[in-house]
Amino acid sequence: MNGKPEVTALAAASAPQPRPLRRDAERNRRLILEAAKVVFAQRGLDASLDEIAREADLGVGTVYRRFPNRDALIDALFDDMADSIKRIADEAVTRPRGWDGLVYFMTALLESQAHDKGLRDALIAQQAHLHEVGREKSQVIREVVQPMLTDLVSRAQQEGELRSDLAPTDIGVLLIAGVCMLEFTAPVATEHWRRHLSIVLDGLRARPDGANTPLAEPPLDDDQIDACMQGWKYSTREVVRGRSKAP
Repeated sequence: MNGKPEVTALAAASAPQPRPLRRDAERNRRLILEAAKVVFAQRGLDASLDEIAREADLGVGTVYRRFPNRDALIDALFDDMADSIKRIADEAVTRPRGWDGLVYFMTALLESQAHDKGLRDALIAQQAHLHEVGREKSQVIREVVQPMLTDLVSRAQQEGELRSDLAPTDIGVLLIAGVCMLEFTAPVATEHWRRHLSIVLDGLRARPDGANTPLAEPPLDDDQIDACMQGWKYSTREVVRGRSKAP
């Protein structure tokens, strides 16, 4: 034997092996984000990265390498939420009828918010510092959601299923109200928001005889919606270490 097979095997064993850093990094990122949702929901946004590392069963150094501070983690949660909203919006516009797309979007969005209190609180935190990063991120959501709602509202009205005096911004305001409603009822009935969404949807439907109750005020425009978001206090409550208190 000339020993070449052994040499070849030894060389192969000692050669540098590619490390799946990207896969591991993404896995750790998801673990950290899911842990952050749990910890923020239980303890509020003042929870430390050390607590999140324990929940994720990762080393503290791993968490700090990925997210150097809590604000960076909250920003990542906001980005994660924006991606989720985009997926829901993309699915909504594929529905064959505009009304079906609206119902799907409103239901799926509230479902995601109902099951992710940490995500809701992250959104609130982002609105508190729009002057730093929130406006840019809010624009991303607006650029995705606004055209989708405009399309679905127009289609549903043309199909005669949505009352003709509604504007896309009305749907946005109702969704904000829905988030506040599900937060209000969650302590005693986590799925109670579905009851009130049904009531809202009935109010949105066009009546065959055109006998919808006249709307007393004109709809808000996009600039007014932005101003409302900047000043929104989330049902006039502030989240502090897992509890809520009046200002």
